[in-house]
Amino acid sequence: MNNKAAITSTIGYMCLALTGWMLSMPNAGWFEPVQGHGTSMMYPLALVLVVMGILAFVNETALDAIIFFGGAGLFWAGHEFRRMSAGAAGEPAHYAAWYYFIWAVFFFYVWLGSFSAGLTRMLFLLGLWLALLALAIHDWTGARLFLALGGYIGLITSILAALTSAMAVPRTSAVMPFRSSTAAK
Repeated sequence: MNNKAAITSTIGYMCLALTGWMLSMPNAGWFEPVQGHGTSMMYPLALVLVVMGILAFVNETALDAIIFFGGAGLFWAGHEFRRMSAGAAGEPAHYAAWYYFIWAVFFFYVWLGSFSAGLTRMLFLLGLWLALLALAIHDWTGARLFLALGGYIGLITSILAALTSAMAVPRTSAVMPFRSSTAAK
């Protein structure tokens, strides 16, 4: 992995970790769900993920590009979906379940393609599609157990994204060592 790809991975996976963590805490029952919880940060982080996806594609790290573009789509569309369904009538939970299910299917086949990409990426993708599937099952059945399960899987998945981000930093500093201002003279 070159230094530019490591920088892209560091930033992209941290965006996924931060957003996943903030959205999973209410689902896990740590906080009371609030209308629009955590969605105000989705637009800026989705934009950062689009930029990281483009940079990953340019740096020929196709899996990261797919993950970052997928994450941007998930968060951006999720924000719009929540915003539109927050009206007076709202959308039925069964309809929202399909949103989570389709994204779970997407990340499932990305996970299938990740087996040679390293353990943390593979486990991150496994957790991501399982969390989305649990949220879909919750919306279809109304079983609160699946909401909490999706929340806790989402929290673990966020930790895996943060670990993936952190693991890229040593590769970056090994290629681009940090210099003091006196060493540059």
